[in-house]
Amino acid sequence: MHPDFICSTHNINDAFMSLQLLRKDASAIYDQIVRHYVTNQHGVFFLVTNDDMFIKTMRAALRALGLNYDSLTVAGISADIGKKCKELLHTSPRLLLIIESKLHGRSNVFDFKIFKQTFGDALKIICITPEISEDHVAFIAENEADSIIIKPISVNNIIQKIAFTIKPINNFYNEIENIEKLIAQHNFDEANKRIDLLLQQKPNSSICLILKGDISKLMHEYEEAEFFYTQAAKESKLNLKPLQRLVDLYAETQNIKNSLKYLLLMDKISPLNHTRKIDIGALYSREGEDKTAEKYYQEAIHIVEVQANDLLASTFMDIGLKLRDHNPEQAMQFMEQAITTKGENITREDLWMVNEMGMSLRKEGNWQDAIQAYQRALRLIPNESGLHYNIGMAYAQGKEYYKAICEFDKAISISPEILRESPFIPYNIGLVYYQMNRYPEVDQYMKMALVLDPDFERAKVMLGKISR
Repeated sequence: MHPDFICSTHNINDAFMSLQLLRKDASAIYDQIVRHYVTNQHGVFFLVTNDDMFIKTMRAALRALGLNYDSLTVAGISADIGKKCKELLHTSPRLLLIIESKLHGRSNVFDFKIFKQTFGDALKIICITPEISEDHVAFIAENEADSIIIKPISVNNIIQKIAFTIKPINNFYNEIENIEKLIAQHNFDEANKRIDLLLQQKPNSSICLILKGDISKLMHEYEEAEFFYTQAAKESKLNLKPLQRLVDLYAETQNIKNSLKYLLLMDKISPLNHTRKIDIGALYSREGEDKTAEKYYQEAIHIVEVQANDLLASTFMDIGLKLRDHNPEQAMQFMEQAITTKGENITREDLWMVNEMGMSLRKEGNWQDAIQAYQRALRLIPNESGLHYNIGMAYAQGKEYYKAICEFDKAISISPEILRESPFIPYNIGLVYYQMNRYPEVDQYMKMALVLDPDFERAKVMLGKISR
């Protein structure tokens, strides 16, 4: 037996069975919510990503629900997103924006609050990111994303995530909206009565306590406002809204000590907000603590420098992609500059650059160089299933089928979900097994592909071949 062959018997039956059972075990309520959103509420989806695999997964999710693609708009750039949202909401009453946290080196997260202020409750936002650090997720949540998708994600999980985000608005939240309107009209007595009724339903509701604090602050009853905001913060420890309300309250009352206290607490929870670090530095400067202030100013500068570095690397990559078809050699030089610019600061959000570079090398037949590029990225981001899968594809191109299978097995062992991201993944793995004349595995992987896309003709053709 070939030594690489040992890696290839990786619980194939278990993976296939779990894939078959997943749809059966999943609650039908999620499917119903998403279908109702499209067919009855005339809601639409706006997907902003350059990740082809995610686009295929989203489309596969719509197919699984029996929906066509009319409700889905896709864009590969983050410019004019607000304008496009306005156009979509002109023809549809509800919009779900599913958007990458970063595209081409530019962070989209800072725009979320503006979108929310502009479009109100008609817009929900799901932020897509491959980055799993708590700091990154906290920063996204702070900027009012309704939900977060950590890539990779399966068809079933994306349906569930969408359902949770667009779930029908219940009477409680309808009443919250009515109360907010009353507060805007300065009808404080009626607003307080309605909040008290809601608190009977949900004692210590964070949003209710925040609204009571807002009323007290507008009436210049600052001690009461402080009490309500503090209680809201206790009830929702990772929610930064009550903390921000306290910061604003102390700024209005010139209480620098407490304002700084809560800014520091917010910075501890979500440390990637450079504007808050500048605010902290400014307060330390007012207190005469210049060294501490300098520390926060430098941290703010570092965050912005990282963002600028991301943009530079992405610019090199964009140039390389535009040159790829008519000047591959020069294109590769710019792609190399992009990866070099990122250096050791490369994260999961930057893997698209590594993947594009690998695809370009493979297109030119340089599968060995593609493997080296993927392996360099693996040293910085170990246990990344997508990189192992791409290495396997490169080995398959070089007809190193046993090594390809080993890499596929590593990818599956790290993240079994990779088999559910797209029908092309099990299909491609099945093709490699076909080259090795291992037909039982071909059969299983082709059937996995057809579970994800019952109309996947190429998988049907392969099943026909092996059956003969």
